[in-house]
Amino acid sequence: MPLTRKKLSGAISAFLNSDAFIFLYSVFVLGVSFFDCNELILSVILLVSAFIFATQRDLKPLFVPISLSYYAIRFIEGDFTLGWFFFVSAGIFVCTLFYYIAQKRPSFRPTGNLKAVMPYAASYVLAGSFAANYMADALYIEQISMLALLVPVMALFILLAANSTFEKPEYVFKLLFAMGAVVSLQIFITAATTEHFWDEVFVQDAVKLNWGVYNGIVTVLLFSIPACFYLAAKYMKVSFFFVVAAFLFTLAGVFTASRAAVMALAPYLFVCLIATLAVIKGKDRFKLLCSALFCIGAAAAALIACFFVIEGLWDQVVSVLTAGGFDLGRSHVWADSIRFFLENPLFGLGLMHHHDVPQGGIVYGFWLSHNSLYQALSSLGMFGFVCLMIHNIYKFKTFAKADFYSFFCMLAVIGTELYGLIDCLMPAPYYVLPLFLLILSADRVNLQNERRLSFGRRKDKEKNAAEIPPAPDAK
Repeated sequence: MPLTRKKLSGAISAFLNSDAFIFLYSVFVLGVSFFDCNELILSVILLVSAFIFATQRDLKPLFVPISLSYYAIRFIEGDFTLGWFFFVSAGIFVCTLFYYIAQKRPSFRPTGNLKAVMPYAASYVLAGSFAANYMADALYIEQISMLALLVPVMALFILLAANSTFEKPEYVFKLLFAMGAVVSLQIFITAATTEHFWDEVFVQDAVKLNWGVYNGIVTVLLFSIPACFYLAAKYMKVSFFFVVAAFLFTLAGVFTASRAAVMALAPYLFVCLIATLAVIKGKDRFKLLCSALFCIGAAAAALIACFFVIEGLWDQVVSVLTAGGFDLGRSHVWADSIRFFLENPLFGLGLMHHHDVPQGGIVYGFWLSHNSLYQALSSLGMFGFVCLMIHNIYKFKTFAKADFYSFFCMLAVIGTELYGLIDCLMPAPYYVLPLFLLILSADRVNLQNERRLSFGRRKDKEKNAAEIPPAPDAK
């Protein structure tokens, strides 16, 4: 009996840590995302997470539901009526969480990146303090809500980071690839099943998925495109598949009718391609280049065919892309953000303020500066801005290493930071979830199992040579 139980436990652990689990959960997320069944989705998420707490010591498999589940839920026009099944599932989840803590006695030591992000999290709780609108906008309620939300979230991240091990660094990029695949398929399926998609949705700049609109989609793809090239470099036998996927992810971004997608994703795709070619050698480089050239040729042929077949296509595309001017209609929002920062420079005006000022893309009353730096200044003040810089500096320092894992992580964080100059990132879940996957895994990943970059190997050889004392003169 003990032997059978041990085999069963090993089989469960092997499945939860396998590519099959990532694939099946991705299929689940994609399938349910087209239905309005939020209670069922949330219940399944809780039960899967509870099963992991009940059966695993290493919490790495928990990154699968945490990273992917957001894209299953219908936040736009969805029903959030919760019944008995959800509350039973929540009860099971809480019980298994306490069981895990009592039985496994896990570590609660925060990693370096979590320590660096904690002051930034605190700035959301302090946001709006001493502002003139503090009582008028009831900012104390906002602060209490942020405290109640961030404390359990940070505790969960600490638990995850301290009790997860990433022996194989590619696991992280497989999750990022799964995110991109799910989101891209959501876009393509939506386009294929929506009547008059081009005339009434794309041209009207009204593309949306169950969980969000263009800015969220672009952000996810900025993480997923480097993952494609990492996996292509890692698994050269199937590199063609991942290169094609990178081009399809970019096409999915263009399908959002986002000017930012065209400005950011298409150049970003080629930057990632060139960066990948720079760090691989010989036959691998030639094979990857051939795959890329094939995709470029196919994309060019398809584009030319579309312009010949669809009358007036060029004029329609230009009208979509040039709407709002060169600054994408952001300049007045940026000016307003600076003005609001000056109203309360220390802690900003809080997350929700100036509902009567036109800004574009307002979500549930949150002020959106369409720039991460201006967002921090106007909503969190100088305190939040400094804390954001601390987090960013530590984040970039984390990935300033000469190995494949760090190199492609750096591509992702650079891409998202640049995109953050024209749109809002923090604290949007579609940015926070993949970002925390990267920074939490970075503190726990075993880089000894990762391939070094060529220039990194040369530095290692020079360092080792310098550390070896010279041999004594022969007599």
